[in-house]
Amino acid sequence: MKAFTVNDLDKLQKEFYRMYDPDYWLYKITLLKNAHDSFNEIEDTLTKNINEAAPEDYKRMIRTELHFLYFQMIETLFEIIFALKNNDNRDLWAALTFSNDKGTYFYSDAYKKIEQISGSSDIFTEKIKTVVEGKEVELPFLRWLFYFVYPTSLDDDGWKKNLTNIKKLLSTFATDFTDRGEYNAYKHSLRFYNAPFKMMIGLGRNNVHHLGSSDDCITFLEARRKKDAEGKMVRTGQIARVQKPFDFERDHTMCTLIYLMIKNIVYTRKYSLLAEFNGKNFDMVNFVDIDFSKTTPRTIITKTSFAV
Repeated sequence: MKAFTVNDLDKLQKEFYRMYDPDYWLYKITLLKNAHDSFNEIEDTLTKNINEAAPEDYKRMIRTELHFLYFQMIETLFEIIFALKNNDNRDLWAALTFSNDKGTYFYSDAYKKIEQISGSSDIFTEKIKTVVEGKEVELPFLRWLFYFVYPTSLDDDGWKKNLTNIKKLLSTFATDFTDRGEYNAYKHSLRFYNAPFKMMIGLGRNNVHHLGSSDDCITFLEARRKKDAEGKMVRTGQIARVQKPFDFERDHTMCTLIYLMIKNIVYTRKYSLLAEFNGKNFDMVNFVDIDFSKTTPRTIITKTSFAV
């Protein structure tokens, strides 16, 4: 294993928490959402220096970018979670930097851990010992993760509902990320296209049942896999044409929730660990009143796959 020497770990910690800007995500989310929703008003600016721009294609590109931003933000959130679970707060910057380096103690098999969270994970039940106002206490890991030792006004019932909703959200994020074929198609060679989607089934003459539709659907190719005798996923030799509809408004909601979670993680530590922020307040968020209808896909068809 590679060993690292840091001359002043406390200084490195303070630099990270002082300078890391969670609002980067907010600005990007807002940029895409506002550009899309106000496209008609700012079209001349957005299409400046483009000859014969196609407005609907431009707006579709914006929706697609927000969809893949959602995947990027899921990965970021869980990388931060795993880094803090396995390392000291002071190591967060280094742990994030070397999380993919198998030769270091910071290595984290994030994709495998995310897949576990989509089912169940010890982070939902684990407790952690910490010091609050000079006393050692035991807190649920998720409470320590998202709120650290920063004071809150939630009562016991509020905390129970808050943590239950956080668990639901993390499980949904993990489930969405585990099936990320379109995200890979986006990252590697931009090998997909986005087009409207509609699926119907005929039940007889003049009787057609509408199964689902979406303004956006990512279509890409991937190798089909199945479990072998040992339970491992192996390729079958077939190629599948995959279609995954998505919902721009849902993606916006999910990105915003992840932003709030990342901000809570960073700012509760920033305002607790840095002397210049002690006693000051920020807009800390709880997740007691989540409208889960906005986190549910609007179409019952979330994925189709056919051999080509």
